[in-house]
Amino acid sequence: MNAYVSTELSMIQMLDPQRHELALLQEAFLNKGGTIEVLQGPSFVPPPVRHEPPPKKKDAKAKPAPKPETPAWLDKLAQRDIEREERAIERSREKLELIERIRKLAETMTYAQAIMSTGLSRRTLTNMAKANGFKFQRAAFKSQANLRCNVDEEKDAKDAERIKAFKDLGLTRNQAREKAGISYRAFTRILENFGIDYPKSNARPAFFPRAPKQQE
Repeated sequence: MNAYVSTELSMIQMLDPQRHELALLQEAFLNKGGTIEVLQGPSFVPPPVRHEPPPKKKDAKAKPAPKPETPAWLDKLAQRDIEREERAIERSREKLELIERIRKLAETMTYAQAIMSTGLSRRTLTNMAKANGFKFQRAAFKSQANLRCNVDEEKDAKDAERIKAFKDLGLTRNQAREKAGISYRAFTRILENFGIDYPKSNARPAFFPRAPKQQE
């Protein structure tokens, strides 16, 4: 037996004299004609059965629980990073599209033609072609023989007559060339082909009257 049971037995044994005295008093009361009436204790009435309502079904269209709000400054930083990434992706895409466009132009164009078509500088086009492994078409240079073949002899003959007339008027070579509307190379070619002896410089036009000399 443990200490707890031993303590309870000791308390019961301590109450034995009182129970014995109570039993003697009860017996003396009954001998004198007294009666003991046993009263009925309170009856236990169980509580009524509680009917719980059936659980409600969750609405499929119910709004989701709100997410915890993040601080405004965190939202701004995140949005700024997202926009920076989007701009970088857009620049990369535009650069690739430009490279592909220039690559296609290089298949049929020279540098000069690509400059006129795109507005980009020659250095930009050269660096782009070198970095991406493509080349532009070479420019076709016309030889002197081809230039001679393209000369309009009939036009040269008309220009030669005009140049002779300008010579008679006393115009300088540069004035005659500008009046004829031709280049310096074409002017020189016409002089050589038609044997025109045009003086290289005139002090004054032939049709201007000379000022008389003053006598001392």
